[in-house]
Amino acid sequence: MSYAQAAATYQRNAVLNATPEKLVQMLYEGAIKNLEKSRLGLADQKTARSSEVGQSIGKAIGILGELRASLDHAAGGAIARDLDRLYEFALDQLSQSNLTRTPNGVENTLRVVRTLKEGWDGIVAG
Repeated sequence: MSYAQAAATYQRNAVLNATPEKLVQMLYEGAIKNLEKSRLGLADQKTARSSEVGQSIGKAIGILGELRASLDHAAGGAIARDLDRLYEFALDQLSQSNLTRTPNGVENTLRVVRTLKEGWDGIVAG
């Protein structure tokens, strides 16, 4: 088994055995990883229009879309409504960065997602 196969198996098992709270943490981590890749790629004119940057933005959009779709508005009330607005803002910012191929929207989204992850980490750890 190759290293890549072993890593994929490990990651698959981590996801399958994770609690719902841990899955949200993992989604935030994945979003941040892809946002960082996008930010670095967009900051350099040589890579700003590369397919890798587009793929990283696309992955971040997919993750944030999943987080948004998983909100329970009936149980979550105002918190779910506020999170929905934050996700909508972040998705809009990423779309703008993808269209303009500038890092501003990605940087704004990174600030939001990092703040949400910090808050989530405090809830899960506590």
